[in-house]
Amino acid sequence: MPSSEVAAVPVEETPNAVEEQYEEQEPSLRPICTFVGPVVLSLVLFSMLGVLIRVHLTRLFTYTGEPVYGLIWVQMLGCFVMGAAMPLKGVLQSYSPALNTGVTTGLCGSITTFSSWQLLLFQEFFNTSRFGHSQFSNFLGGMSVLTTTLGCSVAATRLGQMVGDEVHIAYNHYLGSSARAGPRLAKVAERHDGWLAWDKWARLDVVLAACGIASVIAAAVVIALAPRTRSVSIALLFGPVGTLLRWRLASLNAEHSQFAGFVPRILSGLPLGTLIANVLGSAMLAITHVLQTGAVVRPSTSSCYILTAVSDGFCGCLTTISTFAAEITVLQSRLSMLYASISIVVTQALFILVAGVYFKTATVDYPVC
Repeated sequence: MPSSEVAAVPVEETPNAVEEQYEEQEPSLRPICTFVGPVVLSLVLFSMLGVLIRVHLTRLFTYTGEPVYGLIWVQMLGCFVMGAAMPLKGVLQSYSPALNTGVTTGLCGSITTFSSWQLLLFQEFFNTSRFGHSQFSNFLGGMSVLTTTLGCSVAATRLGQMVGDEVHIAYNHYLGSSARAGPRLAKVAERHDGWLAWDKWARLDVVLAACGIASVIAAAVVIALAPRTRSVSIALLFGPVGTLLRWRLASLNAEHSQFAGFVPRILSGLPLGTLIANVLGSAMLAITHVLQTGAVVRPSTSSCYILTAVSDGFCGCLTTISTFAAEITVLQSRLSMLYASISIVVTQALFILVAGVYFKTATVDYPVC
């Protein structure tokens, strides 16, 4: 493919500091190329899988008398897998760069959701369920959601890193010598050969691409033949759109210099791509949540399917806690606190602006989708 047609692939979502830490442990190996096609289709596949895990696991842990809210379990699971994938980046890329991007950006980023966490935080702070709480009780409820999710997510990421380190050591000990002798193990070069070069794709690339296409077709068939599952099956089609947008925005995390004249200096060291994705997705969820309550117009069955797909699919996959937690663990302490504070304060301000006025003034509540 001519150089003028080469398509650049955004960097993976794992933080740069962590990548450099573990890349130093990898041996010097022959370079391979990253193709856009397999990466995109791998993101589609793993994103849909992440949506399924998040929706059904949240439902499983949501019941009357639950000790903790169900959403926290999917956050910890996604953060744990992300943490484990960091030390194993070289191993995953040795089989296919699309596999590494699919697991981290696609699966972990879609299992976890920053926007739903912020919605739950807003609901607790402002008591949108209108329980007989005092304002201080509302504050305590909001702080409980804030601290438990943040603490458990960071702890799960750390635990995943420790497990990943042990798996990496075991892999090098038992399989490292034989794997290095094989033709597949390689270090990914910083060059990308565009969308199509079928004869150069690795076998795993072909498998991931085929499964990605098949998953889209399967979701479409389920939508047509199983109306009762449309709230989930439609979300499966909306999810990859959010994931791909987040993947593109992730390239901003490593390109701070181009924003030097547009953003304050103190923000130049923050992962702007993740920040933009989380804020944008949370703002869209705030709008969607208001529409689901019938604040503007009473939603029909069909519109409820679409609104649920937007919230669970697009917004849930556009925003992520797994990358957010991983970045917090590697940033310097001041930047880490600044990054977390800006992310949370800005999104809560958007929820107040979009949904807060309605929940404080509405007198009629239609059924929620």
